Amino acid sequence: MNNTAKNIGIGLFCLSCVFPLSAQTDSFASEENASLLPAALEQQTELKVFTKLLKETQWDKALVLSEDESFVPVYNPPRNPYMSGSSETPFKRPYAFTVFAEHDSVFASRGIKDAATLTAYLQEHYADNQVFDGMLYNDQYTDERHVVNRFVAYHLLPQILRPEQLVFHYNELGFDTNSYIHEGKAEPTIPVYDYYTTMGSDRRLLKVYESKTSDGVRLNRMVVHDPETFMEQEVKHEGILISGDHMQKASNGNIYFLNKLLVYDDAFALDGLAQERMRFDFTSLSPELMNLGYRRLMTDDFRTLYMAPDYMENIKVLSGNLFYNPGFSWQWGDYQGDELVVTSSSSQKDGSDVVIKLPPVPVDGTYQLRLGLYGDSNRGIVQYYFGSEDDMAPVGIPIDERVRIDWSGNTATSGYYAYGWENSFVASDLILYQGGLMKAPNSIQYISFKPLREFIYFGRRNIGNFYMRAGETYYFRIKMSPDTSGLIFLDYLELVPSSVYDNPSKAEDIW
Repeated sequence: MNNTAKNIGIGLFCLSCVFPLSAQTDSFASEENASLLPAALEQQTELKVFTKLLKETQWDKALVLSEDESFVPVYNPPRNPYMSGSSETPFKRPYAFTVFAEHDSVFASRGIKDAATLTAYLQEHYADNQVFDGMLYNDQYTDERHVVNRFVAYHLLPQILRPEQLVFHYNELGFDTNSYIHEGKAEPTIPVYDYYTTMGSDRRLLKVYESKTSDGVRLNRMVVHDPETFMEQEVKHEGILISGDHMQKASNGNIYFLNKLLVYDDAFALDGLAQERMRFDFTSLSPELMNLGYRRLMTDDFRTLYMAPDYMENIKVLSGNLFYNPGFSWQWGDYQGDELVVTSSSSQKDGSDVVIKLPPVPVDGTYQLRLGLYGDSNRGIVQYYFGSEDDMAPVGIPIDERVRIDWSGNTATSGYYAYGWENSFVASDLILYQGGLMKAPNSIQYISFKPLREFIYFGRRNIGNFYMRAGETYYFRIKMSPDTSGLIFLDYLELVPSSVYDNPSKAEDIW
């Protein structure tokens, strides 16, 4: 990998941070006597082959960063008008990573000793895979098009995943949040999962998953779920077990030891990701927030965090103020218990305006982009856009997202009743869908352990169906009308392949 490409890769994928609030007690930057990741890997006697692959591809050079020295903090952050109290804000932007590394025994069983023997192995076993098309099999291991370079990059994330952050238990259906808060032990009910974008210019998704029957957290587990209960019905690929019992901390990240070979192949991309609805929490899309440690914050010390317009790599604010609101200990109905909001007021002439870099798709095809909603009169009139970074076209016409809530649930204009929520001679789901809306997922619970799907003020909006190519980067923009004051609500989004939402033989489940 040449220096220019390396610098670009670092700039795009490594903006991460650890913010020393008193509430955050598990900061990796504070680990005494801890080494940077490359040195920490060198010290592992069972990871010699993977450590050598890092050096041969020069990905080790991307793992030595620890802090952005050019970062200038905001010392007087604006107040969130929709939350009580003053706002916190980060004062540092450290870099941090997660490394998934195979034991030497995994490589030895396949005759792999270095980049040359790994090249030969991957060419023999995977060269005919669609996702391996166009890769190089020469000795130029630093070229990001090389099969070994991409293999190593797929093992790297530009954010820390702490053991308690591998998956986020909070409000999945049947989960006892209060017990978790007081006892600190999660008892899985229905499956929970996240998708993360790995490092390298060839962006790819890594899936982290846990269920009641998965025997722990696993990478790239593929299953068929029962459409009625969402429990595991058939295991297509058991996935690779990861845990805090098999890991090593470094001063700028974590190393998880793998007992199986982690490969991004057709079985996972085409037969797995391309056949399932992919749901992304906006805070999981943000490496910076992951490394702040707020994704599992069991404290009432603060309720809102101001993020400068250019603090995040994947979420850019063109106008307005961006805030992160953690609601874990407040038992909010948000997916995974937290949210991002962009606020504006009538005094801000441009209104709120935010651009989100979307996760990559696994294969070329048509995908439906959906946005999680929470009905509120504090929303505004928004215009959606979709496209490349330099060419985002408007999608449809401006939409008034302001919805009056009647918490008694008896008023026909509250929540999404006005769009046909109530049952009639036509199913309510069909009526909502024709209006570009869907009920919230049944997998998320709210008050009294009831599914979010039953509450009229939660839902999803179908932004549109778009043809997307694997390897391309797409953006989603939400711009609020300048003559309205309110906030843009960012909880989660979904990328749904046509094989799911437009399957003539199998209807999409409600989960």
